[in-house]
Amino acid sequence: MSATVQLDRPIVLVIHDDGGALDLMTRLFEQSGFEVVTAVSGFRAQAHLEGERPIDVVVAPWDQTASVGGEVYRWSLQNRYDLRDRFIFIASEVPSDFDRIVAGRCLAVAMSLPSEIVRVALAALQRRARLEESIEPLMAEDATVLELDLDRPTLLLADDDPVLLMVMADLLGEAGYSVSRVESGHAAIAQLEHDDFDVIVADWQMDAGIGAELYRWVCDYRPWLAERVVFLSGEGGDDAAVVALGRPMFRKGQDSQGLSDMLHEIVRQVRQVRTQG
Repeated sequence: MSATVQLDRPIVLVIHDDGGALDLMTRLFEQSGFEVVTAVSGFRAQAHLEGERPIDVVVAPWDQTASVGGEVYRWSLQNRYDLRDRFIFIASEVPSDFDRIVAGRCLAVAMSLPSEIVRVALAALQRRARLEESIEPLMAEDATVLELDLDRPTLLLADDDPVLLMVMADLLGEAGYSVSRVESGHAAIAQLEHDDFDVIVADWQMDAGIGAELYRWVCDYRPWLAERVVFLSGEGGDDAAVVALGRPMFRKGQDSQGLSDMLHEIVRQVRQVRTQG
C-alpha cells in the first residue's frame, strides 16, 4: 500500500495477542506514514492510552473469539472520551452488543482485509483534519470573548456527530468558553434542567431530540434562554423558520466568522443584562 498521510506522523495503537497479526499491521501502518505503538493485552493498551503520547487511531480485535477491543473501548468511554470515534475494530463477525455500544462512531473490518483497515484509518484521519480546517476559523483571533468578563462564558454544545462535537468543543474552549458538550437534544434538555448557560449551540438535525424539540422545551420551561440559542445544520432546516422563528442557523463549516460574531454578541448581551440587574 503506497498511500501516505499528509499529517505529522499520526500515531496508531495496534492491539492484538497474535504476534503475526501485530507484525503485519505494524508493517502496513508504517508503510502508510504512521508511528505504530503495539500492545498484546487490554491492560498494556490502557497503559499506553493513559500515557502522555497522543493516540490518533486505535486498532483492536472485537468479535466472538476476541473481546479485548470491546474491553478497551468500554474503558475509553469512561476514561478517554476523546478517543470514542478513533477505534477501528478487527472482526470477522461483530458481537451482538457492538452497535449498541459503538453507536455508529466506529467501524469493524475483517482481518482478511488488512489493507482496508489502514485505508479506513487514513480516511478517518483525513475527515478529522477537514473538520478542524473548516471549524478553526470560527475561533481565530477571537480574543474579544476573553475580554467580556473575567469569568469564562458558559456554552452548551449539542451535536450527535462525535467528531464535530469534540473538535468544536476544543476550539470553543481555546477561545475562552467553558464548554459542556452533549450528544443529543434529550441530553441537552437534561442538562438545562439543572444548569444555566450564557449561550447554547445545537445541531438542528439530531437522532435523539432534534433542535426543534429542544427549542420548544426551552421556550416552555426556560424562556429566558430562548434568545441564547444558536442552531447548526448540515443541510436544510426549513422548519426552523416556523419552530424557532428569529433564531440564527449556520451551515456547518460555513460562515464561521458570522457564527463567532453571533456567539460574542449573545454573551455580551447576557453579561450586560446581568450587570444592569
